[in-house]
Amino acid sequence: MDKLFDFSGRRVVVTGASRGIGRSIAEAFGERGADVAVHYCSSADAAAEVVDCITASGGKAFSVQADLIAADGAAKIADAVKNRWDSLDILVNNAGDVVGRSTLAEADDTHIEQTLDLNLNSVVDLTRRLIPLLEKGQAPAIVNITSITAFNGGQGGVSVYGAAKGGILGLTRSLAVELAPTIRVNAVSPGVIVTDIHRRITTPERLAVVAEKTPLGRNGDPDECAGAVLLLSGAGGSFITGDVIHVNGGLWIG
Repeated sequence: MDKLFDFSGRRVVVTGASRGIGRSIAEAFGERGADVAVHYCSSADAAAEVVDCITASGGKAFSVQADLIAADGAAKIADAVKNRWDSLDILVNNAGDVVGRSTLAEADDTHIEQTLDLNLNSVVDLTRRLIPLLEKGQAPAIVNITSITAFNGGQGGVSVYGAAKGGILGLTRSLAVELAPTIRVNAVSPGVIVTDIHRRITTPERLAVVAEKTPLGRNGDPDECAGAVLLLSGAGGSFITGDVIHVNGGLWIG
């Protein structure tokens, strides 16, 4: 196995790992020998499938349930990881969602609070709780999943989500300075990746329009985000910190 993408024995936490981009990330690590903590919110069966897939491919895995909108969500994940491991090598803060489309003028307190809690506050909380384990890890790295919405504003009705994902960028850059030289911190910014989220909030017609506008002529696949995360997490990204990889088929420049 190419040493740049060999994660044998590395301990990895992936949030939101039961579906979509998170599932692709968790399985990619598992296929390369990692021991993966598979976080999920409500899809226990799907998380079990991910664990089974990782185990079948030669890795190790266990699942962790927590609702990251809840005040104790991050603590539940951190406690489960600390009870299992005495060190951590890689943290992938992937969990996130568009909690319904709503303009800021129409958004109620619940929408704002849930969107910020899931997409930003839980990332801050979980990272804070796991830094002591990461400091004991092997070439530790944090990869945060942001969004093209933080750069282009999205298509309307996602202003709070965009603010949260913009906050992830600021957190990434600040932590890269704060935690250097021990822990590297980077981000991946997906464009339109066809997952459950887009199937729920974006019409097929709109997805087709975006694909046509994208220089590569299509929308993305979750596995293509996983590749960027692997690069930033391993030896291939050992001199990269405080940066962002855009996985959007050129949509950001198109």
